[in-house]
Amino acid sequence: MDEYGTDSAGVGAAPSVARLLLELRSRATIDVKTLGKALQVRPQGKTGVAVRIHPGGVDFAVDRDRANDVALSMPGAFVIDPDDPDCWVSVQADYIDDNYDALLDATAEAVELRAAGKPAPVKRARAAAAPKATVPKAAGTTAAKTRAAAKPAPRPDPPRCPKCRQYELLASGECPSGYC
Repeated sequence: MDEYGTDSAGVGAAPSVARLLLELRSRATIDVKTLGKALQVRPQGKTGVAVRIHPGGVDFAVDRDRANDVALSMPGAFVIDPDDPDCWVSVQADYIDDNYDALLDATAEAVELRAAGKPAPVKRARAAAAPKATVPKAAGTTAAKTRAAAKPAPRPDPPRCPKCRQYELLASGECPSGYC
């Protein structure tokens, strides 16, 4: 078996994934973008990724409140990070055929969820919203002087051979070329 879950004849999860993608396109208008060995499925014209198809299986976005119930309803499925505000359920490649109908419904709901304007939440709070404190002129100049005084002096360039001027001298003071 190779990294895509297929044997040497090309039989494996790939036909199921292709069928899933075709049937998902018939249910919703989507954009598909390749990213390395994975596919990202988004609602058309939106930026939030709804479904990720990769060699290990299929991941789809779900509402955080329903994530555990959805994962328990499908064998081989699990919630990727239960504490993350952007909740994803993953179905392993070996279980795509077993859960095909439920997986198709769940991926269609994921596309609808992202199309409804519920993109992935920002994971970090942005510091731009906080106003910056103003520093008085006198305090700012002394701080700059102490930072400048704390910097180490730059190292001098190592001495070069006075004859060839090409090589740095060894610790013994000789040229490493041996010809000078």
